[in-house]
Amino acid sequence: MSWPLFVHTFKKNWLLLLIFVAVLTMYMTVMLSMYDPEGIAGLRAVVEAFPAELRAAMGFDALATDLTGYLASWLYGMLMVGFPMVYSIILGNRLIALMVDNGSFAYLLSTPTPRVTIVITQGIYALASHLLLFSLVFVIGVTAAGAMFPGQLDILAFFRLNVTTMLVNMVVMMISFFFSCLFNETRLSLGFGSGVPIMFLLMNMLGGGTGLEILSNASIFGFYDPVRLVGGESVGGVNLIYIGIIMALLASGTLIFNKKRLPL
Repeated sequence: MSWPLFVHTFKKNWLLLLIFVAVLTMYMTVMLSMYDPEGIAGLRAVVEAFPAELRAAMGFDALATDLTGYLASWLYGMLMVGFPMVYSIILGNRLIALMVDNGSFAYLLSTPTPRVTIVITQGIYALASHLLLFSLVFVIGVTAAGAMFPGQLDILAFFRLNVTTMLVNMVVMMISFFFSCLFNETRLSLGFGSGVPIMFLLMNMLGGGTGLEILSNASIFGFYDPVRLVGGESVGGVNLIYIGIIMALLASGTLIFNKKRLPL
């Protein structure tokens, strides 16, 4: 890893990270401000009137009335996957493919830093930025919940929820990063780097229907159930699967980029 390159990459992309921190902070505080233990029962009755397939697709098939379960259902069921996915797609393309496409990667190759070290550094930055993003979301969530509803948030369960959510988003990040390493053109990097994660998300949503569970099981999001997670379900195996996918994609992207010819 090259520390100077890591710092340089941070300076080029800190504003993008800040924007998504601000967006997720806004949603976190808004959802907390909307929490009403008495009103949740009425809301649950409304949602239960939806078709079962629609509830499952939107992640509302196991609504909880406590604060931690409420956040898991309404915030982490879709928003904490959808918005970080956009961040991953944009950043993944920026780190490699965009620099190759516009020719700026030639400046990195002119330095004494080996190509493998450059790619690994960019990949580590991608993962570190997600670690920072979800660390801030966790701290902000705990702080805001403590101010609005003292003692009602299960901090340990909320921590486990954020760890697994971070890992599934890191998988999305590495999918985008892999295609950024694979392709030299931004249009292809963005096309596959966004298309594959969106396909997995749609498969998970369609998998909520009767007889379509195979689609959800084949999706990276099929392992992710925030409501069951905060309910105490063990996710150690799921986390290890996500970590394995992350490392495999990072290694594969690095090997591919190190061997391919660059149009520089």
